[in-house]
Amino acid sequence: MEQTLGRFASRADREVPAPLVFAGAAFDPAATVRDAVWDAFGGWQVLVPAITIVRRGERWSGWACAGDFPVSACEVPPDLGRAASTDLRAAVTQAVGEIRSGAYEKVVLAGSRVVPLGSTTPADVLERLCQAFPSCAVFSLRSGGLTWLGASPEPLARCEAGRAELVSLAGSRRRGRDAAEDLRLEQELLTSAKERWEHRLVVEAIASEAQDLLEEPCISATPEVMKLANIQHLRTPISGQLARGVSILDLVERLHPTPAVGGWPRVHALDAIRRLERMDRGWYAGPIGWVDAAGNGEFVVGLRTALLGSSEARLYAGAGIVADSDPAAELEEIETKLDALRGVIST
Repeated sequence: MEQTLGRFASRADREVPAPLVFAGAAFDPAATVRDAVWDAFGGWQVLVPAITIVRRGERWSGWACAGDFPVSACEVPPDLGRAASTDLRAAVTQAVGEIRSGAYEKVVLAGSRVVPLGSTTPADVLERLCQAFPSCAVFSLRSGGLTWLGASPEPLARCEAGRAELVSLAGSRRRGRDAAEDLRLEQELLTSAKERWEHRLVVEAIASEAQDLLEEPCISATPEVMKLANIQHLRTPISGQLARGVSILDLVERLHPTPAVGGWPRVHALDAIRRLERMDRGWYAGPIGWVDAAGNGEFVVGLRTALLGSSEARLYAGAGIVADSDPAAELEEIETKLDALRGVIST
């Protein structure tokens, strides 16, 4: 197995680097729809690279692990085949009806699209992701000849020297074609009752889930706007000292999936996803990151992702559905998110 995970560097400035362990998992181990293309990745993986190189600013460090790491024969990427089809418009319409009836408060529904790779390689896509989204966590994992990669804008949990940083990221608008339109869309995002409600739901849920894991958590009173190349989101940071005996893995286990990628209440939202999406998300929207022996680490949500096969790439994206959601607008949001990877692959 080969693995490459980048831009997960800790901000700690340690003189002696500690070995890093990388880990990732599927979004929903209890998913009722299974797609064979994800079998090679399994429900979760914990990886110790033979060689690790870390850059912190202009400083580089690295180490090699002792032991035998045989190099397997080069695997030919398999075809992705056809994924289970989802009528997203019908799914969103049904979800809005269920939410308005009081079944749950929010659900995130996702879809996939297949695009041809042509001569584009996984290395090409990674290089373009780094250039297009310099503020995002760029990652790649190869298993069974397939490559799963992405550039996530959404931190799940970051821990350093016993202090944790979490982020609520929900509510979005596309970027404007010029500065004036971009500002108008930003103000529209900040003043939208629907987007603010969706965002507040995520903030309150994360704060509630983490309350006994953090000491005196600090939550920003009002959200800020985080701007990416093609989309802008409402963002609220949450921070606090880890409670005694709590690790970053405890935070990941407690928080995943957040309402930003699953919904709320969690149990009812996951049930709705299994019923309405009718596809296997695989590792899309699952946690991926690293941890070291000192307990420092960083995990992000596997968003803006693609699964690359021999000649095609399958892209994944979703949108948060609440009572005031308009199906047409939600479908447009999903296409906007898919465009981020379409552009990188077809460049």
